[in-house]
Amino acid sequence: MFDLLGRKKLDEEIERLRSRVEELQEENGALALQIERREDKIRKLSAASQETSLSLKAAEQRITALLERDGRGERADDEEDHPAVKEGRSRFLSPGEMELLLDRLDASRSPGADLLSAYLIPGSAGEGLPPEVGDLVKRAGSDRGVAVFYDPLLFTIALVPPLPLKEDVTAWAGSFQTGALWEILYAPVLVVAAHAGETLLGLALGMDGFVEKAVVKSTVKGKHTKGGWSQRRFERLREEDIRQHADLVVEKLHDILKDRRSIPARAVISGDPALLKMIVPYLQLSVTEAKIGRFDRKNPDEILEEVYSFVLLRG
Repeated sequence: MFDLLGRKKLDEEIERLRSRVEELQEENGALALQIERREDKIRKLSAASQETSLSLKAAEQRITALLERDGRGERADDEEDHPAVKEGRSRFLSPGEMELLLDRLDASRSPGADLLSAYLIPGSAGEGLPPEVGDLVKRAGSDRGVAVFYDPLLFTIALVPPLPLKEDVTAWAGSFQTGALWEILYAPVLVVAAHAGETLLGLALGMDGFVEKAVVKSTVKGKHTKGGWSQRRFERLREEDIRQHADLVVEKLHDILKDRRSIPARAVISGDPALLKMIVPYLQLSVTEAKIGRFDRKNPDEILEEVYSFVLLRG
């Protein structure tokens, strides 16, 4: 009788242990699957990070090459005007490089809603942003606003656009929201690069080129180095030359904008302040001032590389 009772208890213990083994095997399988999925996510995130880093590095190398090739040096002067660039903490991105970067950002994905896209207009406090994002926004210091893209595991970047941002947006999601920057790359603008004696006017539907352009030329006297009455008379004559040049520019503006005045979203202006002061009242558009170099007479479309360029800052 004793043996039967002992055997029964032993069988029950064996069965309990077998059940426990099956439970542990199931738990082990589930944990192994979670680990496999997590490793797969890490591999994908690492690949996305490497692609983004390579893209940014290629963009920086391309910009450096362009700057070295630019014998006139206008771009280098323009870079130095931005505080963050002056301190060596950021780079300019050409429209093509910006397009490549946006493609990389659009391809980024996260299983959780932990990717931040923030668009901050000038004067925005940027409340509720992670500290590292807030610090980067302060560094940007732009009167056109700043866009920030933040992956808590991989990177934080800020982009200062060439045209002003329209509204504040803060969005946490599984992907980045880049639509506002794509819109800027293809925003129609009227470009006015005004220089005494030679002014470029161009209507562009985006970064790809001008659909209409004209170069206005006239004779404007150079600066006079002598003093006294002769210099004052010379300056009056020069001012008259500039006014006549401005009149020619305004006349050509009417030709370019005829039946097209509703197309450009705004005007991007650069050049001689005195000449621009005479021209701007006739534009009847919101104006963005840009510091860009003299245009190439043989290929004025090249100026759009500067009109649509962004400033990139890394966290």
